[in-house]
Amino acid sequence: MKQKLIIFLLFFSASFFAFSQKKSDTTSLYLEFPLFDYPYQSYATKTRGNFFIAYANPSMNQSLAISNDLYSTVHWGIDKIIKVKNEFLDIFLKNLTAAGFDLLTFYTPLGVGWLHEEYHRAVLTRHKMNSYNDMNNFPFGKTLVYVRKVKDEDLINLSDNHNQDFRRLMIAGNEGQFHQIQTLQKYNFYLNQDLPHVALYWMSTMINIGYLNQSGSDAFDKIIDKSNEKDGADISKRDFTGADFTAWADALFFPDKPYEDRGIHPSGVGINRYIKPSQLSTEARSYLKKQGRLHWLNILSPHLFGFSKIKLNSTEKGDYYGNFAVRHLLTPFGNDISLDVFLQTPKNNFFFALHNYNNLKLPFFGLEFAIIDQNFFNDNFFLTGRCMAWVQPHELSFFTKKATFGAMFGVKGSYAFGYWAPYIAFEGKTDGWVMGNPFLDKNLSLNVGLEIRVP
Repeated sequence: MKQKLIIFLLFFSASFFAFSQKKSDTTSLYLEFPLFDYPYQSYATKTRGNFFIAYANPSMNQSLAISNDLYSTVHWGIDKIIKVKNEFLDIFLKNLTAAGFDLLTFYTPLGVGWLHEEYHRAVLTRHKMNSYNDMNNFPFGKTLVYVRKVKDEDLINLSDNHNQDFRRLMIAGNEGQFHQIQTLQKYNFYLNQDLPHVALYWMSTMINIGYLNQSGSDAFDKIIDKSNEKDGADISKRDFTGADFTAWADALFFPDKPYEDRGIHPSGVGINRYIKPSQLSTEARSYLKKQGRLHWLNILSPHLFGFSKIKLNSTEKGDYYGNFAVRHLLTPFGNDISLDVFLQTPKNNFFFALHNYNNLKLPFFGLEFAIIDQNFFNDNFFLTGRCMAWVQPHELSFFTKKATFGAMFGVKGSYAFGYWAPYIAFEGKTDGWVMGNPFLDKNLSLNVGLEIRVP
């Protein structure tokens, strides 16, 4: 559930900051099609009862890739089609056109709103809970958009028996939007693209900042009352949670509260799912407002102001480029405040991140490193490796002072035949939260798919 876009404000912000975007030496298009994602697709198959129908419940990796494909393709087309001699006017028209498309697709399948809901759905599917994304209905202009057709019995089971995932469920949409921003920033930086993504960055970021900061306000009480009245006695019409962030804050502070304690829905049928801000404890409401203020950290990046690459040095061997981004994400145990560092040398692409994980009691820390698109043997073979090490709150608890060590390692190899590059990827992790990975417990995943790389 989310509030209606303040279209003019977002459009103005995106267009204004896009003026500063520079043109790089090369422009390329990168598309990714994850065809098989195991073991997630085994859960999707059990959820839907059929392997092929299960593609209607994509993994986080799959929904992220196809949403990125949409924006990358259209923004690449805009960059190719619009050609104006005046550089300032050229940049302005490209970004203005991209901003219009980005606003339009918020309410369409594969758009950023759709991606937000699919990250919620991936957590549900992981526990064999089916659902439906109302963004597939092109709900233009609707104030509230649901993930519905979720059973009360399934939510009871998830809350009472898998509370870590229940807490993650509430904020998975927020995670998906910032995961998309990070991924598109990596494409622009490492692939030497300069596609007009700036409006999308601002739109997605400001939607989350606005949504989170308003979630603790009394205005949401009235919205929830109207929603309950409109939903009526038909459980299948209800959203799975209502206001994402109020439900998350309540679950953080009261993880042992039985789901059925929410009481009966005002219609008299089913459970009253939606948590109002006025129902939050004083501590939970204060914590929610604090996270809203911290969410402004997400604008701290040159990427959002049109600088996808910053030249650091020039030598006989070539040029060195860098960039950075600060991120504040909500997690099942509190938050992750991270610093992403992008570095490109004449021969290598490096990515570093410092993670500051916080629950209510203590800060915890993690490190991340990746080498991206490293050529081996010849120019057609690309290898990407990524690793993480962390200490996160024990059992992802909001209250614990105990830490648990964890790690993740992933490798992806692709071989290009012209523009086409089939790939295979493995990712293994211990218990813990990793952005974009639907598994909070230890897991080994296999991903097979196809890349398209246009020079």
